[in-house]
Amino acid sequence: MDLSTLYKSLGKNSWKIMSAIFQNLWDYKFVPVNLIANLANLSEEKTKKILRDLGEKNLVLNKYTEYEGSTFTFRGLSLYSLHRLVEKGEVEALGKKMGEGKESLIYNCISKHGESVIKFHKLGYSSFKKVVEKRSYGNLNFSVLSIRSAKREFTTLRKLQGLAVPEAYAWEGNAILMELLDARELFKVRVENPEELLDAILEEVAKFYRRGVVHGDLSQYNILVGESFWIIDFPQSVEVGGEGWRELLERDLANVLRYFSRTYRIERDINSTIKSIIGDTGS
Repeated sequence: MDLSTLYKSLGKNSWKIMSAIFQNLWDYKFVPVNLIANLANLSEEKTKKILRDLGEKNLVLNKYTEYEGSTFTFRGLSLYSLHRLVEKGEVEALGKKMGEGKESLIYNCISKHGESVIKFHKLGYSSFKKVVEKRSYGNLNFSVLSIRSAKREFTTLRKLQGLAVPEAYAWEGNAILMELLDARELFKVRVENPEELLDAILEEVAKFYRRGVVHGDLSQYNILVGESFWIIDFPQSVEVGGEGWRELLERDLANVLRYFSRTYRIERDINSTIKSIIGDTGS
């Protein structure tokens, strides 16, 4: 079942149970069934029956070892985050899946802002080690990591509004509602004015820096080109002055310069480029 069909299949008690799980993700890897039942105002017997149904739909994982408890799957967290956006009047209809990567799933939708996209963050086992090495999240489950990843990106996008980034409308759980862009990844297109585009990208990186943001994972894969250009994917962004910010900025710039050198034979000195962005005082 796709998310839209799943959404329509759930009743109010299922949403109450999912809400109880969501509220306690920060305290339990598996939320105890008796706590879920209490918060949902349902009997334990009815709660267990609904949790089994949610488990069969791959929306929750049910644990029966030291105690009975449940937590979200990525699918369940995404569906519940969508529900929160719908309940707040942000999303009116979910469309088709537009793309899926290691750390996100993208759907188009109709929102109160018009045609938009929803990006669902997912931090799975493959990226978990890399993430915890970079940031101290403590002993938290993958749902919490995905929620924090989405919040980080939403906060960064709001900070950069007005620059060459998609407009971010709302955030709930692991979902960000944002502007739909009519563009393709830089590596998929052959641009007619590569030198002008490179200058514009570097200027945008400088504007990010002046607003206190370093992208942290910039490359030809998250620069979109259409009538204009946009920079996307900010869950790994860091604040200027934060740990490792200069190394990440240098890596971002090296990635971009390497791509334009290899693809368009445009050569720029990395040290001069860094200096033009941060001046002599950056350290």
